Amino acid sequence: MPKLRYKDKKKEKKEKKEKKHKSREKPYKPPTLYEEESGWVPPRHEQDEWREHLFEVMMQDEGQDPFYSQYNHVQPTPSMTDEEYRQHIVEGMYKRTHAEEIAAEERRKARKEKKRQERQEAKEKLEKEEAEKIRLYNVYNQLEQLKKNEKSREEYIEKWKALEQLKVVTKKDIPWPIVGKEFSMASVKSFLETKDRDELRKRIRKEQTRYHPDKFITKYIQSKFKGSDKEKEKILLQVNEISGWMNALWTELNQ
Repeated sequence: MPKLRYKDKKKEKKEKKEKKHKSREKPYKPPTLYEEESGWVPPRHEQDEWREHLFEVMMQDEGQDPFYSQYNHVQPTPSMTDEEYRQHIVEGMYKRTHAEEIAAEERRKARKEKKRQERQEAKEKLEKEEAEKIRLYNVYNQLEQLKKNEKSREEYIEKWKALEQLKVVTKKDIPWPIVGKEFSMASVKSFLETKDRDELRKRIRKEQTRYHPDKFITKYIQSKFKGSDKEKEKILLQVNEISGWMNALWTELNQ
């Protein structure tokens, strides 16, 4: 049985109508209480507006302020809070608006620091000069002491040579192993002083032999000494002291 053509046409019309209807469909939007106005922008935070305003002012002034080249703007970082960033902007604006005062303060601080450094340098120079004076003074004293020690040794050797030849001995003829007129262990130690340890050992041993109390008294006091009992007693006391000091130095050297 042949198909009826009117049914095909009816079906085609129905399909075209459905396609046209689908093309006119709009995406679903939830219902709102108020109709949207054209040009409407969602509200922003007040701090955002404030920041934009500050940046606009800074951009307008850029290149006009001679101090601007000295002000390095720091971009906000994630670790910087709003308050920290606000404070940073305020400080930056203050520096820009008070450039002359800040520059003058910087110059004042620079002058102050320069004067401080000059005072410090002068103080250090003075200290170095004083230290050099002390060093030279000590060197001079050491040289003078060496000369004094050498002179005392020369006089000491000459006195011993003379003592060996004398038939009559007075208190002025007796040599003492000391520097100058100071009769003490320190003076004896200075008299014997030498850097050579073996030489020091020889010197102490030689003086121990010379000032052995029994030997010295027998050889130079009993038969040859001419003087008062008080002078004789003092000489014997000094001989015993010298002998004791020599023994102490010998013990110290051999420890």
